[in-house]
Amino acid sequence: MGLSGEGAAGEEWIERLRAPRPEPARDGSPPDDRTLSRVIQAATSVPDHGGLRPWRFVVVCGTGRQRFADALVAGLHQLRGPDQPDAAVAKIRGKAFAAPCAVALIASPDPTSNVPVWEQVASASCTGYAIVLAASALGLGAVWKSAAVLEADPVRALFDLRPDERLQGWVNLGSPAPFGPKAARPESPVDLDALVTVIGDDGVHGGPVDR
Repeated sequence: MGLSGEGAAGEEWIERLRAPRPEPARDGSPPDDRTLSRVIQAATSVPDHGGLRPWRFVVVCGTGRQRFADALVAGLHQLRGPDQPDAAVAKIRGKAFAAPCAVALIASPDPTSNVPVWEQVASASCTGYAIVLAASALGLGAVWKSAAVLEADPVRALFDLRPDERLQGWVNLGSPAPFGPKAARPESPVDLDALVTVIGDDGVHGGPVDR
């Protein structure tokens, strides 16, 4: 028996989740304001115990990427000293220019809430994946990025982070780049036996739930 219309649509949706997603082209075009708003609005639909909205976003684009680059380099020097190889400085500076637009993800928990801070930070982390999925659905290239300098003072100052806030990374956005050879290769199948334990009618066992 074939799948119903709803079932077929669901299978297609799952396959889109599993499919490789393009990254943004370095010299591509940023999303327009309406598209960017739709992407960020989608991110606010993540699980959020207590409706606290324990996250906020900072959009970095245009010449703002230069300020971002300067903060990343200053953070590198703070963490590792002033005498860094030119290649290391160029690499971390280049992170700010890897796409025409970036959305920084900031966990902004309320420590006075009954909801544990870890749970609020987990909610904030979900927004990064939601942004990637929404952007990909709208035809953009999107990829979540990070760096070792997220907690460095210059980076925290750029994003005006409070002591209880944390930069979770950023999502690069823009018109999609062509798939490279690595992205075009199919991923290895996931071994569910190694990842899943089932507690059910027949006790506890490992392996897929359809055993």
